Amino acid sequence: MQAPYSMEKGVDNAKAREKLQEFKTLTDDLRDREEAMKFGLEIFDIEYMAYPEVTLVEKEIKLLDDIWICKQDWDNQWDQWKDTRIYDLELEAMDDCAIDFQQRYMGFDRDVREWQVYNFMKTDIEKFRKTIPIIMDLRDDAMRERHWKELRYEVKVDFDETSDEFNLEKIFSLNLLNHEEKISELAENARKQLKIEIALKEIRYSWEEDPVTDIDIDKQKSKAGDQEEFYYIRSTDNIMALIEDHGLKLGAMKSSPYYKEFDTKIDLWEGNIAQITETLEVLISVQGKWKYLESIFRG
Repeated sequence: MQAPYSMEKGVDNAKAREKLQEFKTLTDDLRDREEAMKFGLEIFDIEYMAYPEVTLVEKEIKLLDDIWICKQDWDNQWDQWKDTRIYDLELEAMDDCAIDFQQRYMGFDRDVREWQVYNFMKTDIEKFRKTIPIIMDLRDDAMRERHWKELRYEVKVDFDETSDEFNLEKIFSLNLLNHEEKISELAENARKQLKIEIALKEIRYSWEEDPVTDIDIDKQKSKAGDQEEFYYIRSTDNIMALIEDHGLKLGAMKSSPYYKEFDTKIDLWEGNIAQITETLEVLISVQGKWKYLESIFRG
């Protein structure tokens, strides 16, 4: 009867523990027989002979039982996590838990480390910990549909990252660890693109909602006798400073390798700012000429 050193031939946690219990029963029987023989040996004053092989077997059974219990505990922990959506996973706590399991199995004897069940669990936990940074990249707020589309193309599998089925088990079934470099690249690009996205939103807010772009207008009265009221642009310094600032930002965006992703918005605001600049120049020019010609036209 072969001891469960590996997971071959369909050996799982329950079957391994069952087989180990059978071994333990056999060794317990041997110990009982050994105790029974001691009485007879003492009667005939025969020296008792130790059987170190039984002791070694008992020690190995204990170690095997410990490693399978450790594996069972890890499998139970996995079962608690596997159906959780990746956006709901408490990754830091999960990594701490995996570290605890690593410290637990690293405490086993050198002989145990040669067993297949030990190496299977060791590899499984290491794979889990390596996958956590990948999940963090996938959960990054900068990730957009275009990045997910690129990832689906990379893994050659269709999936819906917004569904409840996109959970921890799905991440592992997609073998995303094999695409670690690509996912890291996607997330890094997404974060850089997010900076452009935020900058464009700030530009839109400045011109559409922020009062900082209001023209500094004063109501004045004509010098003529009728004292007609009119509006006079006192200053455009605040707007011209923004035009220069936003012009530089849009220019940098156009030279960015991610320009194609935002070309419509960048070109729109570049055109809008150019039109604002032209309009202001016309207004200031007309206002300046009217200042000198007002007395003539009003006679």
